[in-house]
Amino acid sequence: MKRRDFLLASPLLLAHAGPLRAADANQATDLTPLDNELEKHPRCVVCNMDRRQYHYARHLLHYGDGHAEGTCSINCAAECMLRERRRGFTAIYAPDYGVAGEPKPLIEVATATYLIGSDLRGVMSPVSKYAFSERTRAEAVQAVAGGRLGTFAEALAAALEDYARSLNRRYDGDREKLKRQGKLS
Repeated sequence: MKRRDFLLASPLLLAHAGPLRAADANQATDLTPLDNELEKHPRCVVCNMDRRQYHYARHLLHYGDGHAEGTCSINCAAECMLRERRRGFTAIYAPDYGVAGEPKPLIEVATATYLIGSDLRGVMSPVSKYAFSERTRAEAVQAVAGGRLGTFAEALAAALEDYARSLNRRYDGDREKLKRQGKLS
């Protein structure tokens, strides 16, 4: 194809691409993010873990533009929040660990009480972080498993601290490997 023909055709291609992008954006909008959320978001967008298996730790982020993403844990949610912070958030949801049954129902994190650093197994982190809709249920689990009670902001800070430690371990490991290979003095 001659360059002149390509340049003449380019505006036509761009004219057709605009409506396609708008249609794609509309498909990503989710006005009811909680409806069938495990079917809509079966795998974590960060690590690809099965969110149904980790229903008790999963989080759902609903962005200001209507898009929703599911994660397996608050640690992966923290990574999404960092990556997508410019989009803004309509709501963030976490499972209510204080409710029996599977899957755990989602609650808004703004009203949740988190149990941080208990003996319960952490997901994607050595430090566990579980959400409860009722503080009394969180206190009952705390009496058995230990840990401390906190807000979403405190749980998010703990998740980011975990992430920072993990990145630092990776950095130290990479530098040590390069030193052994003689590529770093």
